[in-house]
Amino acid sequence: MGDSELHRLIDDTRRYSDRDELEIEEYRSLTRALNEDVHDVIVADRSFFVLGSYNDEEKTRLERARDRLFNEGHAFLMDDTYAAWEYWTTQFKIYADRATHIVGIYEHTDGGHEWEAGYLDHTEYRSKTYILKRRYPELDPREEPFDGMMAHYMLLASRRDQLIEWDGAADAPMHQLDAALDRAIDSFLDSID
Repeated sequence: MGDSELHRLIDDTRRYSDRDELEIEEYRSLTRALNEDVHDVIVADRSFFVLGSYNDEEKTRLERARDRLFNEGHAFLMDDTYAAWEYWTTQFKIYADRATHIVGIYEHTDGGHEWEAGYLDHTEYRSKTYILKRRYPELDPREEPFDGMMAHYMLLASRRDQLIEWDGAADAPMHQLDAALDRAIDSFLDSID
Protein backbone atom coordinates (compact mmCIF):
# COMPACT_ATOMS: atom_id res chain seq x y z
CA MET A 1 0.00 0.00 0.00
CA GLY A 2 1.55 3.24 -1.05
CA ASP A 3 0.91 6.90 -1.20
CA SER A 4 -0.70 6.49 -4.62
CA GLU A 5 -3.66 4.61 -3.14
CA LEU A 6 -4.09 7.24 -0.43
CA HIS A 7 -3.99 10.00 -3.06
CA ARG A 8 -6.57 8.13 -5.14
CA LEU A 9 -8.77 7.75 -2.06
CA ILE A 10 -8.48 11.46 -1.32
CA ASP A 11 -9.23 12.40 -4.94
CA ASP A 12 -12.25 10.07 -5.07
CA THR A 13 -13.54 11.44 -1.77
CA ARG A 14 -13.33 15.01 -3.01
CA ARG A 15 -14.96 14.11 -6.32
CA TYR A 16 -17.81 12.09 -4.79
CA SER A 17 -18.38 14.71 -2.07
CA ASP A 18 -18.25 17.69 -4.46
CA ARG A 19 -15.53 19.29 -2.37
CA ASP A 20 -12.30 20.98 -3.39
CA GLU A 21 -10.61 20.65 -0.01
CA LEU A 22 -10.83 18.43 3.04
CA GLU A 23 -10.15 19.23 6.67
CA ILE A 24 -7.09 17.75 8.39
CA GLU A 25 -9.32 15.41 10.45
CA GLU A 26 -10.83 14.10 7.23
CA TYR A 27 -7.36 13.26 5.90
CA ARG A 28 -6.66 11.36 9.11
CA SER A 29 -9.96 9.49 8.81
CA LEU A 30 -9.17 8.54 5.23
CA THR A 31 -5.75 7.25 6.24
CA ARG A 32 -7.38 5.19 8.98
CA ALA A 33 -10.02 3.85 6.57
CA LEU A 34 -7.32 2.89 4.09
CA ASN A 35 -5.36 1.04 6.77
CA GLU A 36 -8.38 -0.62 8.39
CA ASP A 37 -10.68 -1.51 5.48
CA VAL A 38 -9.94 -0.19 2.03
CA HIS A 39 -6.56 -1.90 1.83
CA ASP A 40 -8.15 -5.32 2.47
CA VAL A 41 -10.57 -4.77 -0.39
CA ILE A 42 -7.82 -3.66 -2.76
CA VAL A 43 -5.30 -6.43 -2.09
CA ALA A 44 -7.77 -9.33 -2.08
CA ASP A 45 -7.82 -11.46 -5.20
CA ARG A 46 -11.58 -11.39 -4.84
CA SER A 47 -13.62 -9.00 -2.74
CA PHE A 48 -17.38 -9.12 -2.31
CA PHE A 49 -19.38 -6.02 -1.41
CA VAL A 50 -22.69 -7.47 -0.13
CA LEU A 51 -25.74 -5.21 -0.46
CA GLY A 52 -29.40 -5.41 0.44
CA SER A 53 -31.93 -4.41 3.04
CA TYR A 54 -30.74 -3.70 6.58
CA ASN A 55 -34.12 -4.54 8.13
CA ASP A 56 -33.50 -6.99 10.96
CA GLU A 57 -34.57 -10.20 9.25
CA GLU A 58 -32.98 -9.38 5.91
CA LYS A 59 -29.75 -8.14 7.48
CA THR A 60 -29.34 -11.53 9.13
CA ARG A 61 -29.28 -13.06 5.65
CA LEU A 62 -26.83 -10.42 4.41
CA GLU A 63 -24.52 -11.30 7.28
CA ARG A 64 -24.91 -14.99 6.46
CA ALA A 65 -24.02 -14.30 2.82
CA ARG A 66 -21.01 -12.22 3.88
CA ASP A 67 -19.78 -15.01 6.12
CA ARG A 68 -20.16 -17.62 3.36
CA LEU A 69 -18.45 -15.41 0.78
CA PHE A 70 -15.61 -14.61 3.18
CA ASN A 71 -14.37 -18.16 2.60
CA GLU A 72 -13.87 -17.21 -1.06
CA GLY A 73 -12.32 -13.75 -0.65
CA HIS A 74 -12.70 -10.59 1.37
CA ALA A 75 -16.46 -10.13 1.91
CA PHE A 76 -18.05 -7.19 3.68
CA LEU A 77 -21.19 -5.17 4.30
CA MET A 78 -21.15 -1.39 4.37
CA ASP A 79 -21.70 -1.62 8.15
CA ASP A 80 -18.41 -3.52 8.44
CA THR A 81 -16.39 -0.59 7.11
CA TYR A 82 -14.92 2.40 8.89
CA ALA A 83 -17.17 5.44 8.36
CA ALA A 84 -14.59 8.01 7.28
CA TRP A 85 -16.89 9.96 5.01
CA GLU A 86 -19.39 12.71 5.60
CA TYR A 87 -22.06 11.01 3.47
CA TRP A 88 -22.87 7.33 3.17
CA THR A 89 -23.21 7.74 -0.60
CA THR A 90 -19.53 8.69 -0.84
CA GLN A 91 -18.57 5.70 1.30
CA PHE A 92 -20.72 3.44 -0.89
CA LYS A 93 -19.08 4.68 -4.10
CA ILE A 94 -15.56 4.30 -2.67
CA TYR A 95 -16.16 0.63 -1.87
CA ALA A 96 -18.15 -0.10 -5.03
CA ASP A 97 -15.23 1.21 -7.09
CA ARG A 98 -12.73 -1.03 -5.33
CA ALA A 99 -14.59 -4.34 -4.84
CA THR A 100 -14.05 -6.99 -7.48
CA HIS A 101 -17.65 -8.25 -7.06
CA ILE A 102 -20.82 -6.56 -5.89
CA VAL A 103 -23.55 -8.93 -4.69
CA GLY A 104 -27.04 -7.52 -4.20
CA ILE A 105 -29.37 -9.73 -2.19
CA TYR A 106 -32.78 -8.29 -2.92
CA GLU A 107 -36.02 -9.36 -1.26
CA HIS A 108 -38.04 -6.16 -1.86
CA THR A 109 -37.49 -2.51 -2.72
CA ASP A 110 -38.19 -0.99 0.66
CA GLY A 111 -35.03 0.90 1.68
CA GLY A 112 -31.83 2.56 0.57
CA HIS A 113 -30.64 -0.47 -1.34
CA GLU A 114 -32.85 0.65 -4.22
CA TRP A 115 -30.72 3.80 -4.58
CA GLU A 116 -27.62 1.60 -4.54
CA ALA A 117 -29.02 -0.61 -7.30
CA GLY A 118 -29.82 2.43 -9.42
CA TYR A 119 -26.28 3.70 -9.02
CA LEU A 120 -24.80 0.30 -9.90
CA ASP A 121 -26.64 0.28 -13.22
CA HIS A 122 -23.88 2.58 -14.55
CA THR A 123 -21.85 0.81 -17.22
CA GLU A 124 -18.62 0.64 -15.22
CA TYR A 125 -20.26 -1.50 -12.50
CA ARG A 126 -22.33 -3.87 -14.61
CA SER A 127 -19.69 -6.54 -15.23
CA LYS A 128 -19.01 -7.02 -11.51
CA THR A 129 -22.55 -6.72 -10.12
CA TYR A 130 -24.65 -9.82 -9.46
CA ILE A 131 -28.18 -10.04 -8.09
CA LEU A 132 -29.53 -12.78 -5.86
CA LYS A 133 -33.26 -12.09 -6.07
CA ARG A 134 -35.83 -13.59 -3.77
CA ARG A 135 -38.67 -15.08 -5.79
CA TYR A 136 -42.04 -15.45 -4.10
CA PRO A 137 -43.48 -18.66 -5.59
CA GLU A 138 -47.01 -17.99 -4.31
CA LEU A 139 -47.17 -14.65 -6.17
CA ASP A 140 -47.48 -13.71 -9.79
CA PRO A 141 -44.14 -12.04 -10.70
CA ARG A 142 -45.98 -8.73 -11.19
CA GLU A 143 -47.20 -8.93 -7.58
CA GLU A 144 -43.74 -9.41 -6.03
CA PRO A 145 -42.57 -6.53 -3.79
CA PHE A 146 -40.31 -4.97 -6.43
CA ASP A 147 -41.19 -1.68 -8.10
CA GLY A 148 -40.67 -0.89 -11.77
CA MET A 149 -37.15 0.49 -11.43
CA MET A 150 -35.86 -2.56 -9.58
CA ALA A 151 -37.70 -4.94 -11.91
CA HIS A 152 -36.05 -3.26 -14.91
CA TYR A 153 -32.65 -3.42 -13.24
CA MET A 154 -33.13 -7.15 -12.58
CA LEU A 155 -34.18 -7.74 -16.18
CA LEU A 156 -30.93 -6.17 -17.39
CA ALA A 157 -28.91 -8.30 -14.97
CA SER A 158 -30.75 -11.38 -16.22
CA ARG A 159 -29.77 -10.55 -19.81
CA ARG A 160 -26.14 -10.57 -18.68
CA ASP A 161 -26.62 -13.87 -16.81
CA GLN A 162 -25.96 -12.07 -13.54
CA LEU A 163 -29.33 -12.74 -11.88
CA ILE A 164 -29.85 -15.74 -9.64
CA GLU A 165 -33.27 -16.32 -8.13
CA TRP A 166 -33.95 -18.12 -4.89
CA ASP A 167 -37.37 -19.20 -3.66
CA GLY A 168 -38.72 -17.76 -0.45
CA ALA A 169 -42.42 -17.73 0.18
CA ALA A 170 -43.64 -14.82 2.29
CA ASP A 171 -44.44 -17.19 5.18
CA ALA A 172 -41.37 -19.44 4.79
CA PRO A 173 -39.53 -20.26 8.01
CA MET A 174 -36.04 -18.83 8.47
CA HIS A 175 -34.24 -22.15 7.91
CA GLN A 176 -35.89 -22.56 4.48
CA LEU A 177 -34.95 -19.02 3.47
CA ASP A 178 -31.38 -19.59 4.65
CA ALA A 179 -31.11 -22.84 2.69
CA ALA A 180 -32.50 -21.23 -0.47
CA LEU A 181 -30.08 -18.31 -0.18
CA ASP A 182 -27.19 -20.73 0.40
CA ARG A 183 -28.04 -22.48 -2.87
CA ALA A 184 -28.14 -19.12 -4.66
CA ILE A 185 -24.71 -18.21 -3.23
CA ASP A 186 -23.36 -21.56 -4.46
CA SER A 187 -24.75 -20.82 -7.94
CA PHE A 188 -23.20 -17.36 -7.87
CA LEU A 189 -19.80 -18.75 -6.89
CA ASP A 190 -20.03 -21.40 -9.61
CA SER A 191 -20.77 -18.66 -12.15
CA ILE A 192 -17.60 -16.69 -11.35
CA ASP A 193 -15.17 -19.65 -11.20
